[in-house]
Amino acid sequence: MSPLPGGPFEAVRHASKDDPSSPDAVSARTPKDTHLPPLPADEASMSAQTRLQVLREMMAEAFLALDAQGTIHELNHRAASLLGLPYGTCEGMTPWAAQPMLAGTTLHERLLDALATREPARFLSELPSGVWLELSVRPVGGETWVLATDITRRQRAENEVARTEERFRQLGERFQVALESAQMAVWETNLVTGQVFRSEGHDRLYGYPQPLEEWTHEQFLASLHPDDRPEVEAQVSAIFHNDVLSYSSTFRTHWPDGSWHWLISRSRVIRDANGKVMVVRGAILDITALKETEEALQEAVRTRDDFLSVASHELRTPLTSLRLQVDLLRRMSENKGDEPVGSEKVTTRLDAADRQLKRLAALLDNLLDVSRIRTGKLDFELASGDLAPLVQDLVGRFADEAKQAGVELDMRVEGPAPCRFDKLRMEQVVSNLIANALRYGQGTPVHVALRQQDGQLRLTVRDGGPGVPATERERIFQRFAQVQGSARTGGLGLGLYIVRQILEAHGGRVWVEEAPGGGAAFVVTLPVEGA
Repeated sequence: MSPLPGGPFEAVRHASKDDPSSPDAVSARTPKDTHLPPLPADEASMSAQTRLQVLREMMAEAFLALDAQGTIHELNHRAASLLGLPYGTCEGMTPWAAQPMLAGTTLHERLLDALATREPARFLSELPSGVWLELSVRPVGGETWVLATDITRRQRAENEVARTEERFRQLGERFQVALESAQMAVWETNLVTGQVFRSEGHDRLYGYPQPLEEWTHEQFLASLHPDDRPEVEAQVSAIFHNDVLSYSSTFRTHWPDGSWHWLISRSRVIRDANGKVMVVRGAILDITALKETEEALQEAVRTRDDFLSVASHELRTPLTSLRLQVDLLRRMSENKGDEPVGSEKVTTRLDAADRQLKRLAALLDNLLDVSRIRTGKLDFELASGDLAPLVQDLVGRFADEAKQAGVELDMRVEGPAPCRFDKLRMEQVVSNLIANALRYGQGTPVHVALRQQDGQLRLTVRDGGPGVPATERERIFQRFAQVQGSARTGGLGLGLYIVRQILEAHGGRVWVEEAPGGGAAFVVTLPVEGA
């Protein structure tokens, strides 16, 4: 074995076999199955080589000396034990020849690299036995020395730490995904250290796309709705004056974009043995959608109650009038001979009764149609036809009603108006629009016009009443909606909703705009067949 140049073993470089302290002499007289060579009685007489051999066997590390071909020149018992080499019979063999299980391992590959490059190296290698080694390789003279330390326990501990860290990382990622999916965040304020922790999505709940550099209690209070701030401040103050262990706050927070969002915060208070507040931690959840749903449900309940009130009134009105007309006819029949059945008085009563029955039937039909629309069962029988005669006929039907109301009703129909439509449903559309104009026009003239324009049929029903405010022009096509602030004129607020649903099923549109000179103009467009 070649010693380190200039090292403490330089003096034995030229020792001969005749020298009793030479390596060959020591090897010749040292039993192969002992760990340490026999020591002379006088330690002062020990050669440097003997001392080196004793030192190698006392080492906790494994030691190998390989020649330029990678064959084992020397090794200690620790190396033989760790590598599974047969001690005393493997000199002159490569480690992977002496122990075939080492072939192809990282140890094998890295040692071949070190032998080829003659460069120092440090690396880790796991043996087939499961033992982990930390190896240091260094060229020394014409040899390559290998020092290996068993780090199996350390490596297993590090692997377990890495696995634990990975599990925590995955749990953290899953927790963060759960928080983000639920639009939720967690936070903690340490009153002892002054440190504030908040999860990644915390600042987004306050309207900031990217996390802020810091978040303070003052920023939190400044974001609160003025109506909610006193209660939240009182809750926070209370934890320092009593034994509160948890509390819940629901409040609105103002986002930088000007919108308001609802949050609910549930907090825990951690105290020391004397009851002093140490840490406050909690979770925040965005409940804006829940609040909007709650408000929508409340509005739906109010709408339902209003509808039931209106419906009972509207249904009672024709029934009351009908009962009155029937009572009058009964009294007239009891006065024998005074009024024949065909007299004008009887005919008038019967016409009034007929109008009330038609009104009652229309109300019930509207209710049924709304139910059919919601369940997708509003059927249509579309057929090719001319819309002009239908409009002319309906205007004629309303002539008497308009005359009795003192309303001038005229029309301008430019035919033909080819279209695919459901006759009964289109009658319902035109009737609803004319009835609305008579009801809300406050006695002003009502004009009905139909013509082709820009490849479409355009039907306009216009009155000279107060009109529909711009803010109401979309809302009035919703269910149960009527113009806000207008005088009560009857109806369930379903007619325009049904009109829009029917026209959309025909590929058409309906909207309301201000009429020239004031009033409301309801405009319907339908595709012209063949255009």
